[in-house]
Amino acid sequence: MPEIRTIAEIPFMHARQRGEKTALVTDRGESLSYAALDERTRRFAAFLRSLGPGAGERVAILLPNVLEFVVSYFGTIAAGQVAVPVNYRLSPTEVGYILSDCGARVTVTTAGQYRKIAGSGESGSVATWVLIDEEIPGKAVTFAHALDRPPCAAPEGAEPDDVACLMYTSGTTGYPKGAMLSHRNKMFNVDSCRATLGYCDRDIGLASIPLFHATGLHSQLVALLACGGTVVLQREYDTRSVLELISKHKVTALFFVPAIYKLISLRKDLADYDLSTVRVAAYGGAPMDGETINALRGIFRADLHNAYGLTECTSLATVLPSSMALSRSDSVGLPVPGVDAEVRGPSGEALPPGETGELYLRGPNIVKGYFRAPEKSRETFSGGWLRTGDVARIDADGLVSILDRVKDMINRGGEKIFGLEVENVLYAFPGVAEAAIVGVPHPVFGEVPVAFMVPMPGRRIDPDEVRDFCRKRLADYKVPVEVRMTDRLPRNPGGKVVKKQLRQQWLENGTQGSR
Repeated sequence: MPEIRTIAEIPFMHARQRGEKTALVTDRGESLSYAALDERTRRFAAFLRSLGPGAGERVAILLPNVLEFVVSYFGTIAAGQVAVPVNYRLSPTEVGYILSDCGARVTVTTAGQYRKIAGSGESGSVATWVLIDEEIPGKAVTFAHALDRPPCAAPEGAEPDDVACLMYTSGTTGYPKGAMLSHRNKMFNVDSCRATLGYCDRDIGLASIPLFHATGLHSQLVALLACGGTVVLQREYDTRSVLELISKHKVTALFFVPAIYKLISLRKDLADYDLSTVRVAAYGGAPMDGETINALRGIFRADLHNAYGLTECTSLATVLPSSMALSRSDSVGLPVPGVDAEVRGPSGEALPPGETGELYLRGPNIVKGYFRAPEKSRETFSGGWLRTGDVARIDADGLVSILDRVKDMINRGGEKIFGLEVENVLYAFPGVAEAAIVGVPHPVFGEVPVAFMVPMPGRRIDPDEVRDFCRKRLADYKVPVEVRMTDRLPRNPGGKVVKKQLRQQWLENGTQGSR
C-alpha cells in the first residue's frame, strides 16, 4: 500500500486495501468497516463543503467516544478543514472560550450539550450545530442529515505540514491554548507507536481514554487505524466493562493510567474473563508501583511500557522498554526514535547526565505552536525545541526520569523536593489508589511537603504508618510532615491533579485531621 502522508488518507486508502475489515466497534454493539468509515467520512466532508468556503476553518467536536466522533474527525480533515476535539466534561463557559478562541463555525455534539452551551450564551462564532441525537432542538441539524448526500470523490489535497487539528491544553496555569498539530506530527506519532509499542494491522485496541485527549486520539485511534488495526470505543470508563470488552473482542493493545490497572489487579473475578490476547499494556501520567506491575504480569501475557508525552509533542515522547518495567519503574524510558531530549539549567544551558533541570524535547512530533498566540508560542517553542515545564534528569544510559512540574517543585529551606519522587514511594504503600504531594507554607523552612492520599475501596490507611514507610525510603527532609486522607483528588477536565486546590484545602482546614 502506498505511504499514508496525511490523516484524511487513513480511512480512504485502507478502504481500498481492506474495505471489509472492521475498523471500529463500540461498547453498544455498533461497528463500521473501513469501507463504511471511508464513505461516511467523505459524506461528512461533502456536508462541510456545502456550507461554503472553508479551507482552514475549524470544526469543534464535543463528543464522548462514539462513532460520530471518528467520522466527524476524519471528515473535517478530509474537507481540508481543522478538527478541534473539545473536552465534553468542561463547563459551558470553558467550552465557550474554546469555541470563541478557535473561531469554530460548526460544532458536532449532543442535544444535551447543545442546550447547555447555546442556552448559556456561550456559542461563540458557531453558525451550524450538528447533533448526533434524533431529537433536534432549535435550528440544529441531525448527524444523519449531514451524511444524507453523495460522498465527495476524495479527501481534499493537503500537505504534511498543514495543520490538521487543534488540541487545547488543560490550562492548569490559565486559559487553555490551542496546540496546532500537523499531519506530519501525527504520522510521526504513528511511527513511534509502531517502533515502541509494536502496533500492526493485527492489533485490536481498546480506547477508553477520551478521544479529546492526545493519548486516546493519537496513540490509540489514529495510530491503530493508520496501521490497519481495529479500535473498540468505550463511551464511559467502567472496570467491569473494560474486562468484558477485552474478552469479547480479543483486545491486544491497552493504554491506561496506572490507577485503572490497579483497579483491574484487585478484582476477584478475573478468571471469568479471557484476557490472554492482550500483548501490550501501556501506561503513563503517574508512577506504577512494583506490586501492581508484578500483578499485571500474572494477569496479562503482555509487554508493559511506561510512556511520557504532552499535547505539545503530539503524544509519545519517551517509552520505557518492557524489560525495565520493574527494575526502572522510576523512569519514563528512552526518547522515541527521531526525538532528542535534553535537561537544561535556569539559563538554558545543557546539563550533564544525572543533573536535574527542565526537560526540553526536539523532533518531528513537536507541534507548530499555539493558535493565535505568538507570545505564548515563543515562550514554549524555540529553535525547534519544546520547553516541557517538567523537572527531569537523564542518566548516562539516556533514560529519562520525570520528577515534577517546574511550578510544583517544593523548596524546603534550600533543599529541593520533587513531588513525583515522593509520590513513587507513596504509591508503593499497600492500599493506595491515588497520591499527591504539595508544598505548604512553613514559618522556618518556607515550604514543607504534605501528602494527600486516596485509599483503595474498603481499605483503611494509617497516616503514621505512611510516614514511617517514607522514612525508610526517603531523606528525612522529603518525608511528608502530614498525611491527609481524602475520598478523591481534585482534577482538571484533562485529568491532571490540581495541586493548587490541594494547597488551598490545607490552608483552609489547617492541621486538623491531618494524622
